[in-house]
Amino acid sequence: MDGSRGLYRVETEEGSFSCTIRGRLRKELVYAESGAARRSVRHVEVMPHDPVAVGDRVRILPTGGASGVIEQVVARAGGAFSRRDPDPKSGNLRTVAGLDQLVPVFATRDPEPHLGLLDRFLVVAESQRMRPIICITKCDLGLAPELVARLEVYRALGYPVVHTSVSTGEGLDDLRALLAGKVSALVGKSGVGKSSLLNALLPEADLRVGEVSAATGKGRHTTTSTRLLPLGGSDGGYLADTAGIRALGLDRDAERMLDACFPEFRPHLGTCMLADCTHTHEPECAVRAAVAGGQVDAVRYASYCRMRGYDGATPLAEEMWDADDDFAE
Repeated sequence: MDGSRGLYRVETEEGSFSCTIRGRLRKELVYAESGAARRSVRHVEVMPHDPVAVGDRVRILPTGGASGVIEQVVARAGGAFSRRDPDPKSGNLRTVAGLDQLVPVFATRDPEPHLGLLDRFLVVAESQRMRPIICITKCDLGLAPELVARLEVYRALGYPVVHTSVSTGEGLDDLRALLAGKVSALVGKSGVGKSSLLNALLPEADLRVGEVSAATGKGRHTTTSTRLLPLGGSDGGYLADTAGIRALGLDRDAERMLDACFPEFRPHLGTCMLADCTHTHEPECAVRAAVAGGQVDAVRYASYCRMRGYDGATPLAEEMWDADDDFAE
């Protein structure tokens, strides 16, 4: 199911339907406090966001022609990725559901890559049990030695890293092979080349491509809605393009299990002196000892501390942070 601002395209065995949402799906009943078996409804609240997401499985009622109404959302399977609309005035929350894989996309330059944001994407993927695939675009422009070294840290953790170039075709076949048979979403900042990449993988998509602003060095939003497109081929699969983001907050599940979302921490969890150790400042912390001993990368540990809201990370790691990597949504 694809969607934009309350109007959704639903694919069925009978064809494609353009659907609105049944009003009751947007309403939430608030009950009065009572110990009785049958509680009375105190009032009805209208949810601020659509209760359906791109990628959801739904039941619809055809209303004539190729139109219909979404009657029910079937229980979700797979992971989900949510973002705010680029327009800050709308405040709309856009979600892609049913995901097997999350594909964070970073350019070698224009805009410059800041991998603190990558660490946030990886935490989202880990918390949602999605497989992350790190995609580096614009490789024809060359990779700085510092970026090559940092990417090796992620490879060592078991994360696939694919180098691509739409201009030369580098890495596109490798990326297609990783996407085949899966439901995946491209995520990243504006201007990194997500739409260009999707156009190269699926020429029939014909998505609008933007440029990076010379004044700010940031990308301009060209994708404002989310589309889930079939990959085709014998293995099938779907690929979603999402609007560019400049900030990424974490939901409660990711915050609750944050330390477990760093795979390099896992061998050390449960061995700290304190059972409720946050791994930021406590004495006899096994994770901090692993950082000091070189078993855990110091910059990745700094990412963890920032997500914890702790500003006491090591000076070496701190100086590699960029303001754009911070969040607040």
